[in-house]
Amino acid sequence: MSGPIENWLTARLLALTTRMIPPGQRAWAEAMCSESPYLPSGARLRWAFGCFVAATKLRFAPMETGTFRINRWVMLVETLACFGMLCLAWWLWTFGPSGVVKLNAGIIEKYFMSTPGGGYVLGLMIGFAVSGLVGPIGLFLGLRYVFLGRALDNRRIGYALVAIPVLQYLASAIGTIWMGTGDFATGIEMFVLFTILPIAGLLHLMYLATPIAAPPPGARLAAT
Repeated sequence: MSGPIENWLTARLLALTTRMIPPGQRAWAEAMCSESPYLPSGARLRWAFGCFVAATKLRFAPMETGTFRINRWVMLVETLACFGMLCLAWWLWTFGPSGVVKLNAGIIEKYFMSTPGGGYVLGLMIGFAVSGLVGPIGLFLGLRYVFLGRALDNRRIGYALVAIPVLQYLASAIGTIWMGTGDFATGIEMFVLFTILPIAGLLHLMYLATPIAAPPPGARLAAT
């Protein structure tokens, strides 16, 4: 991915990095972000993603490990990390200057239907406009847990949402193999941002909906 979309995603990742990182390391984050304009265009998104991952690790470092039942406000950070970029990319892909909603019959006929494989490209664009809804849906579910303490307790809906980004990625991979080029490849950064992170967030919300197991009989007495 290159051009305006890459620059936009890079800027958003760097902005999230400076907001997510603990206050004591904010000067470090700003220094890392200031180096981005001096990198080659193809490396800026990878650099921004690396900064974002580092900031996430620093934010979660003070957490107590051994359980996935985290504080609600920590869940706010996780929600933004797992669904924020997908939500923003979906909005740009759907309603942006070249978004799906801006396509008309003339554009479709000229740039898609009259070129080999153009119909498949159009299908991928429409597919992402639909599958990208996992972003705002996941954002809503995460924020609902933050403010109301209600996780994703419907397993059917949860697994359906998990399957959607997987199917979208497989469709892109099939396009790459079919066309014999890398035009449809999402790259490791896009795979993590738009497939792995949303799935991880959804699975965590489903986990948080499971009841806490009661201690076995006699365990409390044994502890005393």
